[in-house]
Amino acid sequence: MARLSIERRLLISTACLFLVIGSVLALTVRAYAHRAADEAFDRVMTASALAIADTVGIEEGEVTVDIPYSAFAILGTSRLNRVFYKVTAPDGSLVTGSPILGLDMPAVQGRALHLYDALYRENPVRVASVQRYRADTVTGTGGWIGVLVAETREARQELAEELTVKGMLPAVAVALLSGGLILVSVRSAFAPLRLIESNLRARRPSDLSRIDKEVPVEVSALVSALNEFMDRLGSVLDGVKRVAADAAHQLRTPLAAIQAQAEVGLDEAEDPHVKRRLSRIYHNAREAGLLANMLLSEATTMHSLETQEREIIDFRTAAEDALQMLRAESAYANLMHLLVLNVQETPVPIVAEHIACREMVRNIIENAFIHAPGPTYVDVAIRQGQAVLQVMDRGPGIPDSSKSKVFQRFARADHRHPGTGLGLAIAKDVAVAFGGAISVADRVGGGLVVEVTLPLAFVGDAS
Repeated sequence: MARLSIERRLLISTACLFLVIGSVLALTVRAYAHRAADEAFDRVMTASALAIADTVGIEEGEVTVDIPYSAFAILGTSRLNRVFYKVTAPDGSLVTGSPILGLDMPAVQGRALHLYDALYRENPVRVASVQRYRADTVTGTGGWIGVLVAETREARQELAEELTVKGMLPAVAVALLSGGLILVSVRSAFAPLRLIESNLRARRPSDLSRIDKEVPVEVSALVSALNEFMDRLGSVLDGVKRVAADAAHQLRTPLAAIQAQAEVGLDEAEDPHVKRRLSRIYHNAREAGLLANMLLSEATTMHSLETQEREIIDFRTAAEDALQMLRAESAYANLMHLLVLNVQETPVPIVAEHIACREMVRNIIENAFIHAPGPTYVDVAIRQGQAVLQVMDRGPGIPDSSKSKVFQRFARADHRHPGTGLGLAIAKDVAVAFGGAISVADRVGGGLVVEVTLPLAFVGDAS
């Protein structure tokens, strides 16, 4: 189904209107051009016919005519036209000229000049007919002597076409200029909508602030409705986030207590059936604790992205703070000695928000701890003009068919390992929000490499 475009409809409607007006104008100009060409050539032809008519006479019963050279010299100025003439006696007999000229024309008498469109040897011609009454100087009798002058229409047609073209050129120029102005006007009229579109596309997914751009009155109702919708949606999402964060915060303590009690019970229980049940309780409590931590991490990260100002920070500091947080969590205390942090000596400046950046690094490292409990290598450096974070482990890795899904929320490559499927999704949101990217790849020798690239900061970026 074709997409509806108001702009395209306006332009097509305008083009159709121009086409109709242009067609009517072309027909009108063509009609006037043919009329003007006929009038111009008719005047010359009638002058020639009158010049011949003025020389006719009757002497001793014979019609005499002295055709002046100028009569045909005038008509012969056009090399395209062919000229014919005919002089008839009062009794209708041929005196001189073409015998078949004017045979299909009605016979009239009188001094009036008549113009006709006729055919001469199947060629369209224009004919001028004039009658002169002459009396015989000897006998005193007289009669009407007819003079016919005809010419073909080639020169008239050529002149009419030339007048049509020259008459339409200004109209075409005005139409093109008007079309250009209309195109610019239509695009200018829709510019506020494009401005709103670009504003919305440039926003982060979590940015539901009001549109504060100046827009025309015709668009203000749409903008007002969008602002009201985003206000309502923002209120709902804020409520959901608060509920999730509060619930996660409230659940952490009892979940930790359940996990600790289950762990103590596992040490003290002797019955195999009780041990299996306590083991399930322990693992489920651990899974729920991880989910609560991730939900808190997401709430913290999204809040920082929405409310905190971006500034130039050192990527190395964010990584070190993330490790400090992990050391404080007892679940990873026995894994921290297997982690190797390698940062370059010089700062790695990026334009970001410290808390969100720290949570991004923590989630990536925590993901490695959960799925690949073993040696983990963290590297922060500048490579090819970008700030690069690499977290490398020696775990089972991720199948190629699942690599494109690991950044989806609650997506897990291996359900046999604990985890929530939120860590890498949160990391991707943060990386994209700071203008960077995140990817996963197989590590040489086995394992997985999670790489984050962020733009380096320069003087003036933070503003």
